[in-house]
Amino acid sequence: MRRLLALVIPLLLSGGPALAATPSPPHGQAQHTARASRDRQPAAKPPVAITLGSVKPAYLKASSTLRVSGRLVNQSQSTYQQVSVRLWFRSRAMTSRGEVETYADGKGPDPQQAGQPRVISATLPVGGQKSWRLSLSARQMGLRTFGVYPIMVEVRNSAGVVLGHQRTFVTYYPAGTPLQRTKVAWVWPLIDQPHRAADTTFVDDQLERQLGTGGRLSTIVGAARATKTPLSWLIDPSLVDDANKMGNTDGYNIKGDANRSQSVAALTWLTTLHNAVANDRLFATPYADPDVTALADRGMSDDVKAAAQEGTRALADVRLSGATTSTAMPPDGLPVDQATLSSLVASGSRTILLSSAVLPDARVETFTPDPVVNKNVSGTNVKLVAYDDTLRKILGQPTTTPGGTILAEQRFLAETAMITGEAPQNPRTIVITPPRRWKPSATFAKAVLNYTAKAPWLSPVPLSSVETLKPTERTFQPQKSPLGLSKNYLRQVRDLRSDVRKFTSIFEPPASDFTLGIARTESSAWNGQSRHGKLVRDTLKDELEKSMGRIKVLNDGTTMAGKSGRIPITISNGLDHGTVTVTLHAYSQNPTRLRVDAVDRTLRLEHGHKDQVTLDMKASANGIADVYLQLRTPKGEDFGGAHVLRVNASGYGRTALLITGISLAVLFVGVAIRIVRRRADRAGESVE
Repeated sequence: MRRLLALVIPLLLSGGPALAATPSPPHGQAQHTARASRDRQPAAKPPVAITLGSVKPAYLKASSTLRVSGRLVNQSQSTYQQVSVRLWFRSRAMTSRGEVETYADGKGPDPQQAGQPRVISATLPVGGQKSWRLSLSARQMGLRTFGVYPIMVEVRNSAGVVLGHQRTFVTYYPAGTPLQRTKVAWVWPLIDQPHRAADTTFVDDQLERQLGTGGRLSTIVGAARATKTPLSWLIDPSLVDDANKMGNTDGYNIKGDANRSQSVAALTWLTTLHNAVANDRLFATPYADPDVTALADRGMSDDVKAAAQEGTRALADVRLSGATTSTAMPPDGLPVDQATLSSLVASGSRTILLSSAVLPDARVETFTPDPVVNKNVSGTNVKLVAYDDTLRKILGQPTTTPGGTILAEQRFLAETAMITGEAPQNPRTIVITPPRRWKPSATFAKAVLNYTAKAPWLSPVPLSSVETLKPTERTFQPQKSPLGLSKNYLRQVRDLRSDVRKFTSIFEPPASDFTLGIARTESSAWNGQSRHGKLVRDTLKDELEKSMGRIKVLNDGTTMAGKSGRIPITISNGLDHGTVTVTLHAYSQNPTRLRVDAVDRTLRLEHGHKDQVTLDMKASANGIADVYLQLRTPKGEDFGGAHVLRVNASGYGRTALLITGISLAVLFVGVAIRIVRRRADRAGESVE
C-alpha cells in the first residue's frame, strides 16, 4: 500500500503522462479540490508562484476587455505536465470595505465563475518559468453596476490539482454612473532617519544612495514633481539639512572614514525638491521627527518645542521658508495619547493628523465619514483630522518585488471605489498619506497620484479644503503601546542633553554643533532600531567630550619658592571655531596647608587663543599640595571635570634668599681676608 501511494501521489501532483488525458473535474468538484489543496499548501510558498505583470485597463468600462498577464515560476521539486491557467471572477459586486479587506487577506470564498482554462506549457520543469495571458470582456463577466469585483488567477496541472493562485480586484465603472466623487487630499511625507550625530560628523553614508537615481527619496520627490495632483508635504528638516550639508563645496566627513567630496546626488535632489514643492503647502515635523509621545511621557516636551523651532529655521536655510508647524502628524505606528496632543499644540500645531484607528466614527455607519473633529487641547481649540489607516497600509505594501506594484495598484483602486460606492450620493472627503518612511516603486508612486486625478470616482483637493469641513462624530481614542523610545534610553539622552546645554551656553551666541544632536537622538526612526539610535547617541557623546576637552587649563604643576607667590594659569580655546566665555574657579584641596586667595575670573577666548589668570597662594608648610582649577559656564555651572595643579612649596622666599646671599657674601669676604693675611705672613717669613 505504501509503495502504491508513493507512486500515485507524485503522479497526481505532476500530472504525468499516465494522467495527461484525464478530463478536468466538474466546476464544483474542482473548487473543492482547489480549496482542499490550498489548505494543505504553505501560503508562503505554493508549488507554482504566480506573478501579475499587468492588469489592463486599470478599471473597466462597459466596452472594456480585461486583459491579465504575468509569469509562472515552478518553485517546487517536481516537474508538472499540461500546466494551465484560468481566470476566476464574480459577477456580483462586493458590498463593504470589510469584505474587500477579508478577500485581500486570503480569507473568505473564492470567486465561483471562471473563463476557459488555457494550457500554457506541456511541461513545466523544476525552476521553469512561463509567461501567460488571459482575457475576458466585461460583458462575459456579467458586470453591470459600478463597484469592486474579486478576480483570481489559478494554475493547475493536467489532473486538476491547484498548484498556485493569486487574488486581486477589478473595478467596474460604466459611463453615466450617478455618483458624487470622493475628494482626496494627499499628505506626502518626506522623512528619513538622522545620518549625523554632531553637525560636523555623519555616522553613515546611506543617504547618498537614497538621494541618487533610483533611490527611495529620489523616487518620492520625482513622482511628486511629475504630477499635477495637489500635495501637502510633511518634511523632516533634518533630512533636508543633511542633504544640504552633503552638497557643501567642502564635502562632508563620515565617522571613522575619510572625507567625502561634494555630493552631486544631494545637489540634484535638492534642486528637484524645490521644483516639486512649488505651489504646494509645506509642513515641517520637529527637527529629526521626534518620538513625541515618549518624550511627553518622560517630561521632555520642551525638546519637541525646541525641535519644532529649529526645524523651521533649518528649512528656511535651504530656501524652504514657507514651511510651518501649524499642521502636525505624530509618527505612525506609535502610540498617541492626550500628552502627545498637548506637546504638539505647545509646539504651535493647530491641526493634527491622526490615524482613523485613533479617530473612529462614534456612530454606527455603513460608510466612511468625513475626517474632521474639533477638540479642546490644553485650552486651545484644535482640529483633529483622520487619515485613512487602511489606505496607508495599502500604500505600504511591498511594490519593489515582482508583481507587487500591480497588486497594490488594483487594491488602491478597489478601496477608493468602495469608499465612494458605500454612499455614492453622499459627497465625502478622505485624507491619504503613505507610511512615514515609504519605499514605493517609482511606477506605483506615480500611479496612485495619477489615479487620484483620473479615476472617475475620485477628485483631488488640497488639504486646506479639508480643514473647512464640518466636524463629524469621530472620537479621539488614546492608544498605549510598549513601542517607542525606552525609558532607559531617554534617561541617558537627558543626561547627555544637560552636558550639551552647558557646553552650548559658553558660546557667543549660545549655539554649538551639538544642539541639534540631541534632537537626532530622540528621532522616532529609532523605534525598533535601538542599535542605530545608540550609535548616534554614543557618537554625539564622544564628539562632545572631545570638544569640551579642547577648552582647558594648560598648567599641570609649578614650584612656589617661599611661603607665598603669584602663579600664572593659562587657559586655552583649542576649538576650530567659536568664541567662548568661561570663568576660572580655583580652590585648594587642603586650605590649611595651601591657601588660594583668588576671585573667580571670567575670560573671553576666541578659537585658537589663550589667556592667563594669576592666582595668589600662601603655604603654611613645605611640600606638594593640590589646587583644583574648575572652568565654569557664565551661569556658574561646572564645565567638565576639575583640573589638578600640583604646587610644590619650597619654603624659600625672597627675604630668605637675600639673607642667605648676604651670609654667603660675608663668608666669602672672611675667607678672602684670611687667605690674603696668610699669604702676607708667608711673604714676611721669607724676607727674614
